Amino acid sequence: MQLAFMQLDLRQFTPRIFWTVMAAAALTLGAIVAVPQLLSKQARLQVLRTQVAEVARLAASVVDGDLHRQLLEPANYTPELYARVLAPLVRFHSADPDIFYVYTMAERGGKTYFVLDTAASPQLMTRHKLRASAYMEVFDNTDKEPDHDWLQRIAAGQTYVYPQFVPDDYGDFLSGHTPIYDRQGRYSGFVGVDYDLQYYLARENTFRLITIGTLAASLLLAVALGYWAARYHYEQAHRMEETYQLSIHDTLTRLLNRRGALEAIQAALAVHATSYAAVLIDVDDLKGINDTLGHAAGDDFLTRVAQAMRGSVRDADICARLGGDEFLIFAAGCDLDAATEIARRLLSKAYAGEQSPLRRSGLSIGICIAGPAQADFEFMYRSADQALYSAKSSGKNRYVVFTPAAA
Repeated sequence: MQLAFMQLDLRQFTPRIFWTVMAAAALTLGAIVAVPQLLSKQARLQVLRTQVAEVARLAASVVDGDLHRQLLEPANYTPELYARVLAPLVRFHSADPDIFYVYTMAERGGKTYFVLDTAASPQLMTRHKLRASAYMEVFDNTDKEPDHDWLQRIAAGQTYVYPQFVPDDYGDFLSGHTPIYDRQGRYSGFVGVDYDLQYYLARENTFRLITIGTLAASLLLAVALGYWAARYHYEQAHRMEETYQLSIHDTLTRLLNRRGALEAIQAALAVHATSYAAVLIDVDDLKGINDTLGHAAGDDFLTRVAQAMRGSVRDADICARLGGDEFLIFAAGCDLDAATEIARRLLSKAYAGEQSPLRRSGLSIGICIAGPAQADFEFMYRSADQALYSAKSSGKNRYVVFTPAAA
């Protein structure tokens, strides 16, 4: 029989604690990472809108307002004038490859017309495939604009940016528009700057990759936290179990002590059995061994008794050292024949070896057998003790079975 705590493996951990802590940590860390990303998505769109507005204002600043005002009248149009007004916008557009379209517009009779379009210039340097709008081509997407008063806002001097990406015949765009003025401060049309949806998605993909990487790191951290918590819990439980086992075992013989025996016996009595046996063992002259051979020999003798007990019982039987020279075996499902066989084995094994200290001493054994109705440990212990006294009185080195007559 081995102590239970000796069978624990410190390399193990508690799976339930691991999964619980890991799941809690993963949910917490995941929320810390994912929620701000989701909440900041609208904020990132707003930042992009602010950027588009600023780019639109910069584009308007490079347009010659006086020349652009001339182009508002088709009678003034010449290819040379068109190219001259367009050139600064082409240079501006070429300097920022992320811009998709740059153009100017004017409103006439409730309709919106393209005036300039950088896509019409062969000098434009861009990676996008563009479809140029012709001079004074009607813009027929007005009815799809997110705000019905967008033209009035621009004419009033505002820089107007779509609240979100809007589809048209050219693609899905986030557009910014800002007014153009001539030197006299007269409204002379407006500049339009388009950023396509792919530009936004590319930016969002960067954040998505960051989010995925952070979530993966959070998951690894959650696994590490779960493993650490599970190991810590296991080791704490191991230490507690070790302390508990030490508290209920005799340090010399590794048998249960009185406290451990009482706990084990109560558990055994809680399980129905046809009979129970209490075998009480006492060393007849431990003091004599200690005095003549030394305490080491006495300890060796007690260890031999414990070994003899282990070799004489079943695995489920309870073996205990109650203190000093008193030992106990308690067995559920053990009748009189089995109990006396245990006593005979015990006496035989304890005397094995010519140098055994038992050659100078002896064992006295008292046995009590009880059925389910009489299965009370206090009664069985007192009865076995009376039988043990009879064994000592009748010459020692023997066993006696308790009977009511013997009481």
